[in-house]
Amino acid sequence: MHAEKQLQSKIKLTENTMFWTSQQIGLEYVLALNPDRLLSPCYTALGKTPKAKNYGGWESQQIQGHSLGHYLSALAGFVYSTGNTEAKEKLDYTVKCIKELQREDGYFAGIPSTCFEKTFYSKGQFEVERFSLSSWWVPWYSVHKIYAGLIDAYTYGGNEDALKIVRKMADWAIEGSKNMSEDDFQKMLTCEHGGMCKVYADLYEITKDKKYLVMAERFIHKEIIEPLIQKQDKLQGYHANTQIPKIIGLAKLYEITKKEEYRTAVEFFFNTVVNFRSYVIGGNSRGEHFGPELSEPLERDTCETCNTYNMLELAEHVFAWNRTSDIADFYERALYNHILASQDPETGAKTYFVAMLPGFFKIYCSKENAFWCCTGTGMENPERYNRFIVEEYNNIIYINLFIPSTYTTDDGWKIQINTNFPFEQKAEIKILKAGKNQKCLKLRQASWIQSKKEQDGYTILKEKLVEGESFLINLPMELHIRQTKDKTGNFSILYGPIVLAADLGNKDMPEDIVDNQLVYMNAANKNMPAIKANPLEIKDWIKMEEEDELTFSIKKEATATERSYILKPFFNIHHTRYSVYFNSKNDIENARKKKYESVTVDLIENGKQQSEIEHKYTAQDTEIGYIAEIDSNYRELTTEKSFVSYTLKIEKDVKNKLIITNYGEDSGKIRIIADGKEIGEIKVTGDKGKTFVDNEIIIPKSSKDKVEIKIMSLENSSIKLLELRTVK
Repeated sequence: MHAEKQLQSKIKLTENTMFWTSQQIGLEYVLALNPDRLLSPCYTALGKTPKAKNYGGWESQQIQGHSLGHYLSALAGFVYSTGNTEAKEKLDYTVKCIKELQREDGYFAGIPSTCFEKTFYSKGQFEVERFSLSSWWVPWYSVHKIYAGLIDAYTYGGNEDALKIVRKMADWAIEGSKNMSEDDFQKMLTCEHGGMCKVYADLYEITKDKKYLVMAERFIHKEIIEPLIQKQDKLQGYHANTQIPKIIGLAKLYEITKKEEYRTAVEFFFNTVVNFRSYVIGGNSRGEHFGPELSEPLERDTCETCNTYNMLELAEHVFAWNRTSDIADFYERALYNHILASQDPETGAKTYFVAMLPGFFKIYCSKENAFWCCTGTGMENPERYNRFIVEEYNNIIYINLFIPSTYTTDDGWKIQINTNFPFEQKAEIKILKAGKNQKCLKLRQASWIQSKKEQDGYTILKEKLVEGESFLINLPMELHIRQTKDKTGNFSILYGPIVLAADLGNKDMPEDIVDNQLVYMNAANKNMPAIKANPLEIKDWIKMEEEDELTFSIKKEATATERSYILKPFFNIHHTRYSVYFNSKNDIENARKKKYESVTVDLIENGKQQSEIEHKYTAQDTEIGYIAEIDSNYRELTTEKSFVSYTLKIEKDVKNKLIITNYGEDSGKIRIIADGKEIGEIKVTGDKGKTFVDNEIIIPKSSKDKVEIKIMSLENSSIKLLELRTVK
């Protein structure tokens, strides 16, 4: 793709329709951001004086600068999808500033280069963990976003300087890492590194310079990719969104090299995540990590929005190779029920997790201090709404999504999709203008329409298109349920592809636009009563209330408390408690969770990136891992010199309790220090089995609302810390 002129998407959303309106809100959100504030950490990292104060939250931490990359991608995407001139002006201004700031050797980022230099030139003697490289929080991840943003600025925003800048950045990394052994390079890839494989593959595709292809293949993380090539699902316990960009890079490499093992790994990963590791809304992960296959734990920290952003991009690659309707079915499900649902229609604020815990609520980012990873991908999501609605391969046009829009081919055909789907059950496909070459038109046979399917799941509407023709399409939607794959009795309710959620009201609900996404991870939920009625006879106990709004009601006699509930499309649920999942039997609540839920002041899930970083962890001689039998991550104290420390919230002026949870098969002894003073020791004997073991220590009264807890290993211990919590 050449960037010599203003580029524009082949697909234009129809004005004043649902996705168009959401796209405009997303555009306003991005245009309101100050590029000088996003550039601020880059000035500081490169020894220059910033023009403005940097934003707060993650943009004031070691991951700062990542939002600049998302900002570039979002602006470029809005230029491409909407033609907005202000977005183009801000994009060009930002690239101009980057050009002026870039170091002579090509380095540019929001973080100092010292962590990379320690890694490049240490002859393998560098420290690395899943989320730390040479004592820095995911530096490649942060820098990758800027690489990707500059490539998008060139590819979709038409800025030639962006390509020159990113090539210099790419050459800096090649030069710095050229003397690293392959073993040391793979060791470096232990730490989350975003889509570095893909940016080098993209650069090769643009420039045809072989060195970029070589570097792209160096960035293949063998620990993850090799099992996938063998069609082995080893994903359990891994951080989910760390892996998806690696697979997107591999998909790009397959398209360049045609190496079949790359395609095998990509397709196996995609099918595994979509069919065995996803929730009803199309999202995946709990606490950002993959759990056991077929599990759908209903928790507060499920469905990280970044993951779905990346899974949709991956779906586009897989569809290009296979062109089957099941891929488009997933895309539709995730787009309507997660991505569309993840933006606040009032403020444009974005979600991090989308909770599947019944009775919880969505938590959105604040404008000034919450530049989470999902704030960044959330900037990009609305500009990507145009994608995948229509795709063309070999003069065959595939209608994938029923979104009102107009598609124009390279040779002049213009096709319009007219519909108010999902609020009406029909669509019209009109051929507005003929082009030069003959085209075949295919329509997806959606999985939620009960009809005989063609092998690829597409119906041929017309073998050879004719200008002026139109096709009326029926899209009959029915109420149906989706049972969870974990055999718990949980199920969800859908109308066609649209997930319906019970609106449980906002009484006593806390502020839901916040700086820190973890602030409510201990907050109480509101119970959704069990469904007494037969889920399979859904039409007997749910009735339509407002067809134009797709609102339904659950009859009161169907619930255990004999109370009626309103159901709405999940994408219209905002600033209220909700339930996406329902239970058809009265399961006994997990006793341990119930015991702590109402008294927990603060909670750390050891070994999980965000939980630990938000609690200011430091550690020495520890390892992180995952225990499949109990679906839990951990941080292990492995030597006599091992320690880990965190800052936890406590209640002031009263005694608090510290609950230290370890794995039941571990043995050893640990010492606990609070704000520099020893408060106790714990000895564990390793005879409790494969379970959580809770140990209690009293924290003395304090006038402060936080305490630094340090846990030190004593003797020859091997203790896996699973959770730390303070309770009142």
